[in-house]
Amino acid sequence: MNKIIISNVLNVFKKLLLAHILFLVFMSIFRLVFFNYYSSLDSLEGFYFDIFNAFFLGFRIDLTVIGYIQAIPTIILIILYYVKKDNLLLYFEKFLVYYLFICYFVVSLFLCADFGFYSYFKEHINILFFGLLDDDTKALMVTFWQNYNVILILAIFFIYLSFLFYCIKKIFDIKNKNYNSFFGLKISALIFLILFILNFLAIRGTFGMYPLGKMIPNVSTNEFINKISHNGFRAFTNALSAREKYLKKKYDLLKATGYKGNIEKAFEIYKGTSDINKNELLKNITYKTKKIDDKEYNVVVIMVESFGMPILKYQSEEFNILGELKKHFDKDTLFTNFISAGNGTISSLQAMLLNIPHRPGSFAFSQSIYKQTSFTYSPAFLYKGSGYETSFIYGGDLTWRSLGQFIKHQGYDNVEGKINIFNHLEDVTKDKDEYFHPWGIFDEYLYSHILKKLENSNNKQFIVALSTNNHPPYNIPNDYKSKSLTYNEEIKNHITGDFELAKQRFASYAYAVDQVGIFLDKFKKSKFKDNTIVVVTADNNTIDGIMKYDENEILNSRNIPLYFYLPESLKSKLNIDTKVAGSHKDIFPTLYNLTLKNKEYLSIGKNLFDLNQEHFGFNGALVVNSKDEAKKFKSLSIKNEPMLEYYKACLAISEFLIKTEYKKNKESK
Repeated sequence: MNKIIISNVLNVFKKLLLAHILFLVFMSIFRLVFFNYYSSLDSLEGFYFDIFNAFFLGFRIDLTVIGYIQAIPTIILIILYYVKKDNLLLYFEKFLVYYLFICYFVVSLFLCADFGFYSYFKEHINILFFGLLDDDTKALMVTFWQNYNVILILAIFFIYLSFLFYCIKKIFDIKNKNYNSFFGLKISALIFLILFILNFLAIRGTFGMYPLGKMIPNVSTNEFINKISHNGFRAFTNALSAREKYLKKKYDLLKATGYKGNIEKAFEIYKGTSDINKNELLKNITYKTKKIDDKEYNVVVIMVESFGMPILKYQSEEFNILGELKKHFDKDTLFTNFISAGNGTISSLQAMLLNIPHRPGSFAFSQSIYKQTSFTYSPAFLYKGSGYETSFIYGGDLTWRSLGQFIKHQGYDNVEGKINIFNHLEDVTKDKDEYFHPWGIFDEYLYSHILKKLENSNNKQFIVALSTNNHPPYNIPNDYKSKSLTYNEEIKNHITGDFELAKQRFASYAYAVDQVGIFLDKFKKSKFKDNTIVVVTADNNTIDGIMKYDENEILNSRNIPLYFYLPESLKSKLNIDTKVAGSHKDIFPTLYNLTLKNKEYLSIGKNLFDLNQEHFGFNGALVVNSKDEAKKFKSLSIKNEPMLEYYKACLAISEFLIKTEYKKNKESK
């Protein structure tokens, strides 16, 4: 009896092994497709060994996924052997066909999701993935439908699943052989111990200290080759772990930066001296404005969706990507060494609104314990206290990420979304649907609304606006006449992925920035040109997902514009170096010193027009740039890197500031 049972159990193990080998082949094929589709390498020469190592490492990572899938069958098969019920083993073998199919199906879904995620963020699935799930579901569906051949993709996926199920079924229909031993071993307990250890090693993936998947080593000096090894399922599980830690309040940036229990040291590094105010730590980041004239100014800050800088190097009459904005960029003040705080809209927006760096691994404030916290040190409160009417205008739905509810706590008198903009239109001559795209109202109406708000104002205006147009599915109005976008060979050679989809993205990009130019045309003809400062920036450079660069890859991947329109009488009084580094945290400290007189403010960022200070830009993907270089760091745990140490100190101070405000709010309620 024992020999029959052990033979049957070993036959099931054999069939499981064959099925797993088949799926490992499919996963490797998927990795090859990923490599061919996203590769930015002009030549493979010099990288053959690295690519081989990346695929081999990827196979090992895939094997960890198989190890997890196999864990349940391994345990149950061992139990069934000792139960010694042939009929139960038979039922379990039939069950395994469906168990494997469902597991492989789920893994395949995440591989495909990762493929799509990479096209947008140029990273494997990370914590931003859950933010996408919190986005407008209908808009996401429309985006997917318009940007991709959904019917073809689903048809191919259905054929793949059908073939996968057929193969699994065929494998489990293989007739059993009579096994008297396992590679000569006949002691069942020893056999199962070996199988259990092999399963454990498959899950762990390494004999090293850290399990493979949690700690994935680099195999190349090329960043893209290193990314080949990862797979979407492991990327998802890592992101899920980070999310769960945050939701359980285990997110501890002070610990991650090394300043838990020693926050004073962070302020010392930030200040560059041990002579700090230790009794009132926030006094160390408190400044007083140094306004250089007595004139009062309106302030308009516009964040343009996905307005990356690198594509602008190809601007020409034939490839007129800037449109009407070009002359304003040429004439006015444009900082070109500026990077985004985050790689998603919400992360960069909240960093700008709260005047802090984006905290790596954190969730949107509007969807966290801070969603009803009033950060009273932030820009809108400061301007409101200085006699300004404060407005936040979003071209989309204010329900997105619960943004509207969060903004209402941040000192804004007016919080307006797409419906508010539409309801204030004076001439509605088209069908209502023609004013909107899946994510909001077309940008031209957002800008006309800002102009009307200035025209109808009775007091000083502080306006922050966020556009929506340059966003998948990349719609532009039916009546918009696009500028010339002729793609020469140089541009084509620097675009990766689907070229037809890239053309849609650039058409939407061109419309979005052209509308900023048209807005500035109208603005400069108005009476407000002499008493208003306009700032235009972006949330991120998502074009990075489909571009490759010849140089400065780290800077280019995060590079966005920061444009200032300054009345000439003010501009002539400033010493301006447009090459200084910065990120979203620096926008409002700069504006404070241009517009507010003798006002105290808290800030981690610096006044970009103050050339006596050292300037850095911070991106939540651990990218730091200075005037001379940009670096991407692998971990916050790295020591003795001056740029990183300063960044970590700023992050720790940000976390200290946020927690102080949160505590203060709770005590006041």
